[in-house]
Amino acid sequence: MKAFYSYAALALCTVSFGQKLFIVSSDEKFGVINENGVEIIPAKYTSVDDFDKLHANWSKVGLNTLYGFIDKKGKIIIEPKYEVINSYNTYNEGWALVQKDGKFGFINDLGKEIVAPVYDKVGNFGDYVKDWLLVEANGLKGFVDKEGNVIVPVKYVDIEKFDNIRKNWALVKDRKDKLGFIDKTGKEVIPVVYDNIEAFVKKKSVIADVN
Repeated sequence: MKAFYSYAALALCTVSFGQKLFIVSSDEKFGVINENGVEIIPAKYTSVDDFDKLHANWSKVGLNTLYGFIDKKGKIIIEPKYEVINSYNTYNEGWALVQKDGKFGFINDLGKEIVAPVYDKVGNFGDYVKDWLLVEANGLKGFVDKEGNVIVPVKYVDIEKFDNIRKNWALVKDRKDKLGFIDKTGKEVIPVVYDNIEAFVKKKSVIADVN
């Protein structure tokens, strides 16, 4: 790796493996050199964050309006491709919310997409079921779990809270305003074909009308 000789400013230093690292700038681009002046990260980024700020041993780097991660050896962990990379562990341990092309998803602490960025909105784990996260796309809702698996496909316009009508069941509605139920395994226990569903309060059972 070549040494730097003509950088305008040393913006900040940090310590890596017993060495100081310096964020440097040239022509309004940023990179990182070590204390010997050896290039660790080339000065081609529009922003370089402190190492360890979002992830141990990683720096978030920006290229125009997109962001990714580079480690302290200069290895690109994630190419700058996300419009937003949020803090880790806010939604789930080892996950960070990302945005790409206006859609939301999650990366894990290895930099891999654990939930593809295809959703317009995401909820929080535990809003409905402890280990489920509500996701929405194109006006439809579903759930993913803490492994990133789709538990309930994104196909319902509305999903009520579980246990409102029957324990462990949630009322769901499709685009045709038809109603049914899913259970806490994600299975449709009552097909979504009914126009109206009401509960027998005393008997704790359900009556349904279908046309």
